[in-house]
Amino acid sequence: MGCLTQYEKYNTWNEINYFITILVLTTSHISMADEITNYRLHINKINQEACNLHITCSFSLNFQDADSVSMNFGGGQEFSIDNLRIDDKEFEYEYNLKSKNIVFHKRETQTVQVNMDYDYTNLSAFFIYGEGNAELWESSFGEYYYPYVPNTYMNVTMNVATPDSLSLICSYPLKSAHSKGYSGRLQNILSQSLTLAFIQNDAYQQTREYIPNEIFIYQIKDMECSDKRYKELLQLTKASIDFFNRIYGEDYISKERNVMTLPTYLFHNGKGFSNRYNIGFISASQEKFSTYPDIYPLVHEIGHRWLGEWTLLIDDGEPGAYFIKESLNEFMTLMFIRQFYGPESYMTQIEKCRTEYNTIKGTPQDEPIVNMVENNNNTIVYRKGPLVLDYIAKEIGYEELMKVISKFYQKYAGKYPLKYMDFINLLNECNTATGNKLDLLLSTQTLYL
Repeated sequence: MGCLTQYEKYNTWNEINYFITILVLTTSHISMADEITNYRLHINKINQEACNLHITCSFSLNFQDADSVSMNFGGGQEFSIDNLRIDDKEFEYEYNLKSKNIVFHKRETQTVQVNMDYDYTNLSAFFIYGEGNAELWESSFGEYYYPYVPNTYMNVTMNVATPDSLSLICSYPLKSAHSKGYSGRLQNILSQSLTLAFIQNDAYQQTREYIPNEIFIYQIKDMECSDKRYKELLQLTKASIDFFNRIYGEDYISKERNVMTLPTYLFHNGKGFSNRYNIGFISASQEKFSTYPDIYPLVHEIGHRWLGEWTLLIDDGEPGAYFIKESLNEFMTLMFIRQFYGPESYMTQIEKCRTEYNTIKGTPQDEPIVNMVENNNNTIVYRKGPLVLDYIAKEIGYEELMKVISKFYQKYAGKYPLKYMDFINLLNECNTATGNKLDLLLSTQTLYL
């Protein structure tokens, strides 16, 4: 029995809002152990060295029925956090360097005011973007530069002070005042999704386009792409957004999902080649964008608006975590190629996946896809994963599999916790025993497809 032909819409954010009507930060679990309100974050980049910030953070913490509250905090290096000052008259706390968290312990007072002040050194930003003209601060790389309870939703009053030489691009819209930096009130954002990019003004060329909604493109001067590649970017951006809008039954711009604009493109020239979807902007290598034969990876990043770490809240370390967060989205990127360029172009991409997978087939690098609990094997996540999904699609039909993936998004986006078996079970519901077959393929080390 197939899935419903009409894409269902699930109001998951309305369910979440039931719990967080007037909260600044609260867990979305049914049992809420703590409540955090009046969250304020002041970030100072003035007179700071590369990959360094001075941060002041404050919030009210209501322990409710809990004796302690744990928040992600720190980067795992001894020098990540320096000069930490916390007013602990009303509570006790412990900062755990290795586990990257800070735990607040209740004394007698139920609700306490937490005031924190510290310097932060972002080692990941140094190694990935060092020597470049953009500096990105991303919690995804294990740099928890502000304290938060993961997989919860929060309101933040935010201020960022920048020197005249730098501009800021944020995952959520902030107001710019040249003499005062940037500020804004961010409402109901996923706690770990706050990403910042500081860019050197004299190094970048900014352009604005309408497709028909407004988008901004930041390129490194003297590394800009050709006019042909620029037009291709605009064409693929519009076409892929239209495609995914239709497939998932939800527009890219969505107040419910807290996505208020089309993505800004920020091309960087750091040492790393990381491509990232950061909700408000997509960061990618300028060199790759300007010189590579195709820019399909940017379609993949656009697809993360629907399928990815900000919507599918499966924890790292969980079986199949990166099948859920990455392989599904890569397959849907190939589905766009199939629709936009035709089946022949799609099969060319599938054969590239097969060829790359064959280079590691049967070696120690060849692992079951379900073992991808971290994103540390590109061939397995981005090549083997789509090969398996293509095999399933040939059995039940490409449109049918896309409907299942769409229904999975609509049902589980924004819900925590999410498990790999949620997708397997949904596939079984839509197509009897097909989920079990997929589970077997994803659990097999060496595949012959």
